[in-house]
This record gives sequence, C-alpha cells and structure tokens, in this order.
Amino acid sequence: MTYRTTCPQCVSVFRLGADKLDAAQGWVQCGVCGAAFDARPSLLLENGSPLPPMAEPEPVKVPASPEAAPSAGLEAAGATPAMAAETPEAVPGTEDVAITDIPRGIAQREVSLDLPSIILIDPDVQMSDDPGPLPQFHPVPAYPSASAAPAYPFIPVAPEAARPPAARVEYASPRPGTAHLPAAPRRIKPWAWGVASALLLVLLLAQSTYFLRDTLISRLPQTRSAFEQACAVLGCTLSLPKNLALLQIVGSDLKTEAGGRLSLTLTLGNRAGHAQAWPVFELTLTDLRDRPIARRSFAPSEYLDDARRIEAGIPAQSEQTLKFELATRNLAAAGFKIRPHY
Repeated sequence: MTYRTTCPQCVSVFRLGADKLDAAQGWVQCGVCGAAFDARPSLLLENGSPLPPMAEPEPVKVPASPEAAPSAGLEAAGATPAMAAETPEAVPGTEDVAITDIPRGIAQREVSLDLPSIILIDPDVQMSDDPGPLPQFHPVPAYPSASAAPAYPFIPVAPEAARPPAARVEYASPRPGTAHLPAAPRRIKPWAWGVASALLLVLLLAQSTYFLRDTLISRLPQTRSAFEQACAVLGCTLSLPKNLALLQIVGSDLKTEAGGRLSLTLTLGNRAGHAQAWPVFELTLTDLRDRPIARRSFAPSEYLDDARRIEAGIPAQSEQTLKFELATRNLAAAGFKIRPHY
C-alpha cells in the first residue's frame, strides 16, 4: 500500500510504501531539503484522502503467574523481546491492557522487531564502577645542565696574512650547482647582410624576367634582341608580342554564297612598329533585332594555310586581308560582330 506525506520544512509531498514506512518506524528524510521528520502525523492515502479510522485493539489478558505473563502477553499483542523490558510486572489476576501507543492509520506490525542492532539493558543488573586500567605516562628525560655538558678546547684562528695560499682547482666541466650558460652567438657584420640582400634581389629579378619574358617583350619590343640572345644560351623560346591596342579591323564584309555558306572577308591592320602574333577571331551572327543566333571562333591555323606566315606574325605597319568560310543551316543572319583576342 502507498501513502502520501508532506515535509514540514519545505512542504514537499512524497509517496511512501507501507513496507518502507514500517521498517523506518515512521521516520523519513526529505529528498529536497534533507530534513528528517516523523511522517506518521501527516500521512494521507495515495489519492490525498485521510486514512480510514482503525478498529480499537482487543484487550490483552495478562495471566496471573509471573513466569507466563511476559511471554503470553507479548505473543498475543505481536510484540518483541525489546518490548518485554518495558512490560510492567503482572499483578495477581487478569486485567485488560489496551495497546494505545499505535498511531492512528498505521496497521499493527506483524514482523518481529528483534533486530540484532538493538542492545537491551536490564535495569536490575548492577553495573561495575571500575573503569579498567588507566593509561600510564612515562616521564621525559631532562636535558643535561650546562655544567654537565662536555667542554671542547678553543682553537685560535690564524690571521689572514699568515694563511697559506689556497690551491686552485680547474674543473673540466661546470661546477656543481652552477648554471651552464650557452655561448653568445657571433654577430654577423652589417656589410654581410647587405651583400646577401643584394644577391637575393638579383636572383628574384632574374626569375621574374625569365618567366615573364613574353609580357616584357610585348610592352618593351626593343628588348627582343637581348631576350633572343639570352634564350639562345638558356634554351628557351620567345613568343611574338600580343598587343590588341595596336591591332585594328579596317574593313569587313559578309556574303551569302550558294548552298547557304557564308563568307566573311576582313582587313586587319597592325599599327605597331614590330611584328605581332596572329589573334583568334570570334564571329557572332545576329538577327534583325541584333540578338546573337550563332557564334564561332577561328584560330590562326583555320584562316591561314601557311605555317611560316603564322610563325612570322603580322608584319609591322601593315594591313592583311583575311577570309573566313562558315557553313550554316537554316540561319537567317541579318548581321554579324567580329572581334580579335589572344
């Protein structure tokens, strides 16, 4: 059966089982505030209703004989030997004794309370006043007096001038107890730093010139002869300058030929004072609303048949006529756009 009780300190409500409540004789400890209290005065049923009233216990008849009085009375009431010490002596005859120390709402214990941890003391037994053997303390021996202390002879100290010189000892390793300090590093002279920085700067410039040689030739065409001599020694190659700002499309014309083929003719001018690489042309066909309907790119090998001409590049200060052939299917091109790029 399960009961409900309330902590008087923090007013926390707990549920208790009848077995646990009987084992602790009604005493519990709150799990919230830690207070220990008797749960029997505040016991309720599990649903919160008060406990039902208990029936009045039957009177116990105590026999007249002194030997049978404690045994018979305890067995009839369900008591234990621990309660036998508190049972008063029986009087001749029989009388009704009502057990009134059982709280209301708690069933009478049916399990024996003969616990091994309970020590019963008979008040009729005379206790001895002898506390037993007392601890013994031994006296501490006293220190000897100044007169009894041994006397040592006085040895005079020679003056410092009369002392012999102390021998000098050389240690192969650091003396014990002294820290071993590393030697200070040698400081590099400032001129050495300057020479090293200059060499690194020259090396950086040489690497940049080697890997960016084509860009430098495009911006500085007059340095091409020097780069050609250097590449002859290093085994590198040079490409032609690529400067779109110095290329110009002088004129262009788009014609439709038989079979739906398109033919584009344009004139490309090189305004630079040196030869430049042939560009890649991007042709875009547009409709009547100038919207692109087709696009194609032409590499130098597609609009030039001579490999030597491609390698030599566009001559300086010249104009070259180029022709592009384009096959189309059901494309009604109304216009075009063409632009060179590298």
